[in-house]
Amino acid sequence: MKKTLFSLAALASLAFAAPTAYNYEVTPTIGGVLPEGNLDLKNQLTYGLRFGINLDNNIFSQVEFGYDRSDSVDYKNGRTDNTDFNRYYANLVKEYKLSPETALYALIGLGYEDVSNEQLENRDSMFAQYGGGVKYWVTDNFALKAEVRHAVKFHGGDNNMFYSLGFTIPFDAKTAPVVAKAAPVAAPVVAPAAPKDSDGDGVTDDKDKCPNTPKGTVVDADGCTKIIRLHVKFDFDKSTVKPEFMPEIQKVADFMKQNPGYNVVLEGHTDSKGSDAYNMKLSDQRAKAVAKALSTLGVSGAKVTTEAYGESKPIATNDTETGRAENRRVDAVFKK
Repeated sequence: MKKTLFSLAALASLAFAAPTAYNYEVTPTIGGVLPEGNLDLKNQLTYGLRFGINLDNNIFSQVEFGYDRSDSVDYKNGRTDNTDFNRYYANLVKEYKLSPETALYALIGLGYEDVSNEQLENRDSMFAQYGGGVKYWVTDNFALKAEVRHAVKFHGGDNNMFYSLGFTIPFDAKTAPVVAKAAPVAAPVVAPAAPKDSDGDGVTDDKDKCPNTPKGTVVDADGCTKIIRLHVKFDFDKSTVKPEFMPEIQKVADFMKQNPGYNVVLEGHTDSKGSDAYNMKLSDQRAKAVAKALSTLGVSGAKVTTEAYGESKPIATNDTETGRAENRRVDAVFKK
């Protein structure tokens, strides 16, 4: 029991100490084991804990580390003794999105099985495993995972079939920065012959429709932030820029070439379909996809940064398809 508690605590501490640059999750599990007949073991209850790290720009979606425990498993054929099993393993996981809330996944991995009472063909051994399951997000902060795994031990080639239900808690959601609106201020009283430019954006107060523009922000003739709004359409759950939308991105590249002293911030946005965490990650991936496309058009990566806002800054209603299409966008904001 002490060994079990130590293993669970070690895996939990890994989750809370994970680098903030990664998306990660913790999944307690409960399930059963169906052993091969020649092992002379009864079917088992098993419980455990998983720690997963999500991978970006990789063929696999996640790497996970797991621990499973089975207590007091009885031997068959008239024997009265039993044994405990401790299993440690690492898996590579590939997810296939069906919807913002639902995904199928496949896994492959290696592990080690520790047998407390080695009898018959049951020995400490490495094992290989493969399997699959379905993951469903009940809320933004909780998901269910139903899974089946087949494990083959290196010692004797014996087999175990695992089935489990997991309760996933994510620790990877990014929060959109809170953007406070500047309080309106009264226009200063100035002499008619000498109009002032209070915010220093190059547009005098009498013509400035957006007073108090942050210093260094590129503005248009009205003194408002210069934005090129890119309605680049993406396939479902994809972030690849299609060739037909490159002329839209070319507008940003041309403006940057005309103004070599400027930098650009690419702000990714989505509509309200899907969870907050899902939309935040999707808007980040799409902003980065536009940044990559800009680099192919000759814009230096040192002049380009990205920010993800998910569904937090709509410019139209999310109650209609037309409005949602307006909200699925990448905005190019320029800085001096």
